[in-house]
Amino acid sequence: MSLTKQVAQNTAVQMSGKVISTLLGVAVVAMVTRSLGPAGYGEYTTVITFLSFFGIVADLGLTLITAQMISERGADESRIVSTIFTFRMLSAFILFGLAPIAAYFAPLTGLEKFGITLTTWSFFFVSLQQTLVGIFQKHLKMQHPTLAEIAGRVVLFLVTLLAVAWGKNLIWFLGAVTAGNIINFFYVFIAAQKIVPFRLNWDMPVMRELAYRAAPIAISIMFNLVYLKADTLVLRFVRPLAEVGLYGAAYRVIDILMMVPVMVMGVILPIATAAWTSGDVIRTRGILQKTFNSFFIFTAPVWFGGMILAPRLMSFVAGSEFSASGASLRILLCAFVAATISTLFGHFIVVLQKQRRVVWVYAADAVLSLAAYIIFIPRFGATAAGWATFGSEAFAAVILAYVVLRTTGAKIKFDIAARAFVAAIVMSAAVWAVGALPVVFILAVGAAVYAAVGWSLGIHKITAW
Repeated sequence: MSLTKQVAQNTAVQMSGKVISTLLGVAVVAMVTRSLGPAGYGEYTTVITFLSFFGIVADLGLTLITAQMISERGADESRIVSTIFTFRMLSAFILFGLAPIAAYFAPLTGLEKFGITLTTWSFFFVSLQQTLVGIFQKHLKMQHPTLAEIAGRVVLFLVTLLAVAWGKNLIWFLGAVTAGNIINFFYVFIAAQKIVPFRLNWDMPVMRELAYRAAPIAISIMFNLVYLKADTLVLRFVRPLAEVGLYGAAYRVIDILMMVPVMVMGVILPIATAAWTSGDVIRTRGILQKTFNSFFIFTAPVWFGGMILAPRLMSFVAGSEFSASGASLRILLCAFVAATISTLFGHFIVVLQKQRRVVWVYAADAVLSLAAYIIFIPRFGATAAGWATFGSEAFAAVILAYVVLRTTGAKIKFDIAARAFVAAIVMSAAVWAVGALPVVFILAVGAAVYAAVGWSLGIHKITAW
């Protein structure tokens, strides 16, 4: 099978899986928000965000580095994966062990503190699972983590459904998250062993290389967590819980959307790494351009359509109590476009091994974002949180793009992106015209119009990878 077909097949498998898991995820969000209300969902959001800090730090750049190291010529995959998995297990155990202790001293409710203690295990297993995804990315067998995610989401959905039926509280909903992620991990663990057998192992030469490559990414990630997650925590400590819940619901929609560019870059990273390390600059530029095209084809309709339908979408997903989340969703959709671009160029920074060169970007972004959060969120609340998030993502996207383009000598062409925007504008007119219909029908009309106009404009003409 040609590489183009393999990429297409893996992307199709993941997209199909994402459709299923996203639908299950949306159903879970719908049940949780309607059961807890804005204030209760504020507590739910606080627990997840608090643990996300530890989860992001625990990553230490290992998810990206694993895919990169095993994709290089002559790599001893079993030796590399064994060492990285061992290190991840030890570091994650230590870091997540600190989470309940930190929560004890934080100004949180007792329910939030207990929820953090329980859900720590969920994030621990997610951390281990993410390390192994690089194996499937390299071998273009992403059907395994896709099926694992679906299995985890099914468990999450069923336990959440039981919690709703039995009238249970926040802890049961967080327990559902934990159960789903544990199932996800063991499925991935068993499947990964069949492709690259690995064991617990501490190989110092591999560790030294890992430390050299991962250190700048780990430092960058620590700065990332400030501008990616501090907005919600600052909001939690200075504004009412209900406002945190409304903002958290809108942010959850963006998190779901961001799965797509992250998923695509997971497939592209090993391919781009192989092209760059073999000295094929032309091919690397081609991969960058085609991925850029793909991302704009995806983001254009989401952005335009979401700006029109935001309040109704939030009511549809989370319930009528969350219609006010539409204001935050509109702002965060702008951040989503910027985050998609920064995801593209951020992954290519790893491909080009320029991680050390851009640490200052994330440091500056963290300082500026935190300052904006502290100054403006107490006064303007979720509105300030959303715009500050957009600013931080846009800042990172511009600087990272400059570094990548200068290093590769690539010149991005905007012809496909322009056509996608034209198709999205036509789609927006259609969406506006049928605005009286139920949301599901509006989305169907919008998707059909965008696909038809886009096809006629030739946005599908992306040649082989």
